[in-house]
Amino acid sequence: MDESKFCSGCGKTLEPGMQFCPQCGCVVSGSAADEEFKEREKEISAVMMSVRRNWLVFFLAIYAIPVIIASVFTLIDSTAIANAIWDSTEFQKWMASHGFNYDVDDIKNYITMAGALALVSGLCAVVSLVCVYKKKKWVVAVGACALAAILCFWSVFGIIIGFIVAWLIAGSKDLFED
Repeated sequence: MDESKFCSGCGKTLEPGMQFCPQCGCVVSGSAADEEFKEREKEISAVMMSVRRNWLVFFLAIYAIPVIIASVFTLIDSTAIANAIWDSTEFQKWMASHGFNYDVDDIKNYITMAGALALVSGLCAVVSLVCVYKKKKWVVAVGACALAAILCFWSVFGIIIGFIVAWLIAGSKDLFED
């Protein structure tokens, strides 16, 4: 029985025990070199997934933490913020020039609504962050990140970055254990 094989790269006949094709340099399938190559490929893939996970956690944290802090302060101090806006002569001129008829309560309600939406957006980002960090609940991680991006409608930049991060999480399904 002839144990010679053919190279998968160039078709050259290979002698038994060869690790590489002498013609094109391809690794011979099933050889020790092939097994070592596959093992190294798995190690590199694991490192790359770890790096991707770290970047996702970083991006989610860099969004969630400041947004939650800012929204909590906004909600706590919405009356003072509304009064400061209302007392601004530039704001009064702007309202008069546009024919708007708002009062200070309308401004406070708007600020409270914006703060609440920002808080929910930040909390959704935290949910996504926790899922990515624990490598659990891929669907929840993608959905929470996308929802955080949608709730960040006041910032085109925030929406774009949010959907990019959601897309990166969606493409990282292999990172998750379930």
